[in-house]
Amino acid sequence: MLAAHMAAMAALAPLQARADTSLPAMGEGAEMTTSEERRLGDDIAREIYRDPQFLDDAILYEYVNGIWQELMLAARQRGTLTSELQERFAWQVMLIQDATVNAFALPGGFMGVQTGLVGVVGSRDELASVLAHEMSHITQRHIARMLARQSRMTPVMIAGMILGALAASKNPAAAQALMVGSSAAAIQSQLNFSRDMEREADRTGMSLMPPAGYSQAGFVSMFEKLQQANRMNDNGSWPYLRTHPLTTERIADMQSRLPAGAARKPQDTGMVAQMMSARARMLSKPEPQVLHQWVQLTTAADFASRSLDQRAGVWYLAAMSQNQLGRHAEALTALDQLDATVQAHPDAMRQAQLLRADLALRNRQPQDALAALAKIQPLKPAASKAGSTSVTVSNAMTGLVNEAVITQGSDKSLGIQDSSRDVLLPEVKAVVGDDAGQSSDRPELVLAAQALAQLPATGLTAYEGVLRQTSSRLQTLVVQWPKDAGAWLALSWVLRQQNQPLRSIRAEAESRAAQYDYAAAVDRLRAGQDMARNSPNRNDYYEASIIDTRLREMQLLAKEQAARK
Repeated sequence: MLAAHMAAMAALAPLQARADTSLPAMGEGAEMTTSEERRLGDDIAREIYRDPQFLDDAILYEYVNGIWQELMLAARQRGTLTSELQERFAWQVMLIQDATVNAFALPGGFMGVQTGLVGVVGSRDELASVLAHEMSHITQRHIARMLARQSRMTPVMIAGMILGALAASKNPAAAQALMVGSSAAAIQSQLNFSRDMEREADRTGMSLMPPAGYSQAGFVSMFEKLQQANRMNDNGSWPYLRTHPLTTERIADMQSRLPAGAARKPQDTGMVAQMMSARARMLSKPEPQVLHQWVQLTTAADFASRSLDQRAGVWYLAAMSQNQLGRHAEALTALDQLDATVQAHPDAMRQAQLLRADLALRNRQPQDALAALAKIQPLKPAASKAGSTSVTVSNAMTGLVNEAVITQGSDKSLGIQDSSRDVLLPEVKAVVGDDAGQSSDRPELVLAAQALAQLPATGLTAYEGVLRQTSSRLQTLVVQWPKDAGAWLALSWVLRQQNQPLRSIRAEAESRAAQYDYAAAVDRLRAGQDMARNSPNRNDYYEASIIDTRLREMQLLAKEQAARK
């Protein structure tokens, strides 16, 4: 909804000066086209990516995005996600480092999730309920419908609404005064329309839960959490309540939609959910006294009586807290306790090793990080589908993967495999395909790239194989997901360590382009052009030609973007 979209913008100072010009011109009551909505979304996303609160955390992102992708697959199967929206919209999740509980759908298929939300949910089901609700705002074109409604208001009314929404996250009382000052009647009609959209998003979102593998009880328990927070008089830490008005009718509707005999509580409260909730709380920048409180949870009288899943979450939280407090020996002890707790639970064991690598990198200990990553079971080759055929191709689009094997199964699904290794990576699809449950090693690759970047030049010799494999796998990853800015940036680090500066610069440019900062991408590509002109290496000719092509494309996009300001 627009209120959520504007609440996201409220935290971003650069948007405030030009918020009144970001709305596209539309005819009286005309609905925004998908192209117009995507352009608006791209511009908003660029500002979020620029903001210091944008969080590029590979571990937490994999968790949240995995749920998002499963819901997208369910929406596609149910027909609520049309082929047009799937193709035209971004469908990207952005993590925001903010302790307040909020999530918001943005124009063009972007989804903002604040760490405060992930930190308070008690299960994957509860988090999935919020994401399914917000996804339904996008698939039902609520933002376009809202802006069409606004096009019938006067500029003064629209300005009052935008200013009120921009002030909402900072000062709710001031926001209310601004809204009333603009036109109480207009705002009331806006809120009434929003309630209709909320009910529609509730029902559509709830229908996505079973096919995505989640319990619909997550909707009910999340509503109960919101209701409890509402009763406690929201102190500003739950802005989701302000942008998504909670009513007894909505709660009753969701409760009535649970199938007879269905569990009334979320089903997936497992170890990984508890560990990721702990991670989100730590990434929300808690005060030192809060860190001390979290450390003490491991010695609390009721700790032994907690479930194994909960104890895993507490040890995860304690390890990160101890490390943040500078108590590195105690952090390692907590990590050992976490390892002991998660034994025989492969997914949780993987998360424990990723945490060990993450903390080692925070402490500038790249060798320890690489050792932790080496303990993670590598991906196994996926079983070939019956009737599949393979063909070796050269990638002319990116120039990064020299050879790849594309496998087409009888169901017409595609798989891509780097010819230099035996691991079949996830299927090449804009939306998760039939192998949605297949695990991904993206966090391992990003953390390995960070570790390799921290190594001194003299220390790289011992890790030549790791460097080569990480580079190869990252190249395959960005071919599959060309809008993965984090993967492009990680690739740029690895290419620099491989003494390939020209390709490293281009990877940096692609990272900026993936975050819709086309002007910055142009700057990096021009730097690449300058380097290529002065390079004595004749092998750089092919890379230079790619840079020339990409520069022309980025210049055109930057020009179009500047014209919208």
